[in-house]
Amino acid sequence: MMAAAPALPVLGSPAPASAASADRPNILVLMTDQERADVVLPSGFSLPARARLQAAGVRFAMHHTPTAPCSPARSAFFTGLHAPVSGMRDNVRGNDLMGTVLGPLHAWSPDLDTGIPTLGTVLRQQGYRTAYIGKWHLSEPVGAEPTALSAYGFDEAVDLLGGGSPNEGMREDPGVVDHAIDWLRRHGDDPEPWLCVVSLVNPHDMMYCPRFYRLEDVPNYGADVPPNFESDLSTKPRVQSVWRAMNEAVGGLMPNEVSSEQGRRQWRQWGNWYLELLRRTDELLARLLDGLDQCGRAGDTVVVQVADHGELGGAHGLRQKGAMIYRENNRVPLVISDPRNPATHGKTVTALTSHVDLVPTLASIAGAGAGTVPPVAGRDLTPLLANPDATVRSALLLTSDAKSSGGQVPGVNYFMRGAITPRYSFGRYSTERNLEGPRSDYEYELYDRQEDPLELHNLAHNDGAAALVSQLNDLVDSLVAQELSPDAAGR
Repeated sequence: MMAAAPALPVLGSPAPASAASADRPNILVLMTDQERADVVLPSGFSLPARARLQAAGVRFAMHHTPTAPCSPARSAFFTGLHAPVSGMRDNVRGNDLMGTVLGPLHAWSPDLDTGIPTLGTVLRQQGYRTAYIGKWHLSEPVGAEPTALSAYGFDEAVDLLGGGSPNEGMREDPGVVDHAIDWLRRHGDDPEPWLCVVSLVNPHDMMYCPRFYRLEDVPNYGADVPPNFESDLSTKPRVQSVWRAMNEAVGGLMPNEVSSEQGRRQWRQWGNWYLELLRRTDELLARLLDGLDQCGRAGDTVVVQVADHGELGGAHGLRQKGAMIYRENNRVPLVISDPRNPATHGKTVTALTSHVDLVPTLASIAGAGAGTVPPVAGRDLTPLLANPDATVRSALLLTSDAKSSGGQVPGVNYFMRGAITPRYSFGRYSTERNLEGPRSDYEYELYDRQEDPLELHNLAHNDGAAALVSQLNDLVDSLVAQELSPDAAGR
């Protein structure tokens, strides 16, 4: 019933005549941090704001970040380039706990090069007013002045936050939403269209759970142990066992088994806390949607709900995000709610899509003509908004260059190049020095999601599935040549 309903009563009423035109709508990007797409919601638990957006838009069920962690993932979204091309191979050093503790021991990424066009740059060149509110994490330090991100294409920067310190989301996200609602009110009658990015920290607070939390205090929503929890990672690339140990140092100890009642209880409590953070962000998203409605702009505003990267959440006994091809790590929510296209509201796209697709897609939505978007690795997804059954590509490229994902341990293969196809998840792992080495030097990971949707059985272990590994190696080589070339950065 909701899919057949008009969009405007769901997200708002028609905008005033001075608002953006039908071919140049406003664009509101709502970004969360560390939210995976495949969250099982227990009976009686709901996220109504997210459901509201899905009912009034198109959900991209196979959307992926091509990399993790935060800064590399965000760079892919905002530039349309893979992290190895933009240079954002790891996190920018923030003013958070990780920046303080690791300090000079960590290979922090340099700031995003201001010479690389961003989504803000592209839309500002199309006559859009551009604003960024909340977590940025693509350059440090970030000043408090409104022009702090002008070199990155944003006319106005408000309440920019760091990389995500303990409790930063719970502490700062409500203020980010207050600022965003105020911005929407102040620009309700703007004659030119606008792009406004509102970036929340949560559910990123999970990074420090349970170290800074009492799991006993978490509401019991009925979360269960992930069905693909694994205690034994011996058939997987070594970086995963290293990552598990690193998580214990940063986020605190969690059981490496769920065979005991205590182990099951702790992981259920951990899952309930993740649901609690999702619930809190959902309330904030609802406030933003209500604010958009109240300022009279819902009828001419395309709303994009997305997350920068996922959260392993106990899958395979792992937490956070790292050098892995698992769905919980890379598959993230994406909903594009366009009031101009009510016929597709409530539909789901199952085609493969990537963060690098969002710059060309939103530029197309903004009415940018051919040749006005700089060279990027991504594809324009607007054909999927018109026809959710269409496809735009046959495979996605995944990369991981982040030393923070396990590279602090000598000899660990944390550099990854991989591919996602409609059926398979494939990754090959090396050190930075051996990235271009012979195929026999790599560690491999391969899952047949049709036969093994929980990604438990590594078909490539002990040189298994040799013919398929060879084919997928060829595919990765092809994707690397196409999407990691210098031309992808327009240089």
